[in-house]
Amino acid sequence: MVSRSETSVGNWKLKRKIYISFFTLIVLGIGTYLYINQREVPIEQVFPGKIWAKPIENLPDLKGVGAPTAKNCGNCHTEIYEEWKRSTHANALSDIQFQSELAKPSSPKWICLNCHIPVQNQRETIITGLKNGNYFRPVEVPNPHFNPDMKQEGVTCATCHVRVDSESKESYVIGSVGGTTPPHPVKIDRKRLFDRCYDCHNETYTLNESLVCSFQTGSELNATQSKESCSSCHQPEVRRSFVKSSLNKPVRTSHKHGFIGGGVPKTFDLYHDQIRLGYKPGIVLSNIKVQNGSIEITLTNANASHHVTTGDPERFYRLDLVGLDSKGNQVFHAEKKIGQEWAWSPVAKKVSDERIPFQKSFVWKLKESDSPVVSYVFQAVHVRLKNKTSDYMILSSGYVSSPYKEQVEKMKDLYPHSSIIIESSYQLKTKFRKDTALEDLFQRNALRKGE
Repeated sequence: MVSRSETSVGNWKLKRKIYISFFTLIVLGIGTYLYINQREVPIEQVFPGKIWAKPIENLPDLKGVGAPTAKNCGNCHTEIYEEWKRSTHANALSDIQFQSELAKPSSPKWICLNCHIPVQNQRETIITGLKNGNYFRPVEVPNPHFNPDMKQEGVTCATCHVRVDSESKESYVIGSVGGTTPPHPVKIDRKRLFDRCYDCHNETYTLNESLVCSFQTGSELNATQSKESCSSCHQPEVRRSFVKSSLNKPVRTSHKHGFIGGGVPKTFDLYHDQIRLGYKPGIVLSNIKVQNGSIEITLTNANASHHVTTGDPERFYRLDLVGLDSKGNQVFHAEKKIGQEWAWSPVAKKVSDERIPFQKSFVWKLKESDSPVVSYVFQAVHVRLKNKTSDYMILSSGYVSSPYKEQVEKMKDLYPHSSIIIESSYQLKTKFRKDTALEDLFQRNALRKGE
């Protein structure tokens, strides 16, 4: 017969085993959760094969040059350096719109910076991995080779032209021509230079439901089977010495380094350099026809070997047609948008696409005005940033750190939203058409504000 005390002891031992087992399970569960949640996953595993997922490795000083900064390159390559300083690339970090987007709580900042300051020397920290593979939880350690001056250079010379030799571990310059005698090591690889553009300008990737990168310019170019490269248009050829005249080097075929894109620069003071550095509109006004009570305006993508507009999916062309009476008063107005339409919520997706592929035309058809119109004025405006978007950015400027916060607050006055790229007047009676010179348009663009 078992006594009550023996039963109590047995029950206590059983309860103790249960408690220990339960506690052990809790500890193991917490340990497992912490391990999984805190484990460091390599970036290559999260973004396999994606060049933009990591910056270019830290670059040692370049023999004969020093730190691989654009400023140091400019000590010899003076003209190229001056062109680059006026470029979109040089403004890749200081771009007010970019800084506003970067400051959003939903922004995976380290990924965005991989294209806007692409060299590790430009980064205060090195991302060694991602906690639990989450790109919002990068593991960061201080970068002993951080160069604050180089950081401000945005897409700097080294982005395309400097790499580290796998054997010597020394920096060298990637060239495209050869036959020169520079003070620094050079390896000639023309294709590698030309293909570099695609690493940032030809990538479509969905990070999550609302974060989508959609840059298909390279694919659009390749689909045309054109023999042109990005440099053909964005870096026009010029005959000159690669370096300053005091070095007495021969004149050769070089490329301008203004990297002019859609004709909407990052600051108003850059407008007067756009044409000098190679800008011309991708589209041309092929025809204006008014007859039988209808108006037809034909635009052709004659100059861009990719779709227009391209790149940022929120860029578009706004077409404006104004009818004037005999006294010059506006009595008619019509507007049309050419571009992409995206829905950003609840899931980012492209809804429609009316952009113009290379050598294709877009015909805008309208009913002629019943008002006493004697002439029409047509404009094509390349819009980079809509007024309502910049209004929202100004309201959200509290997320942005100084000095960019103050710039975002004044972005209407500091940041070009759009550019008139085509303007033409058409007289109904004589059918005479007069196009405004591009130089005149850009003088006016430099004074325009907003969309």
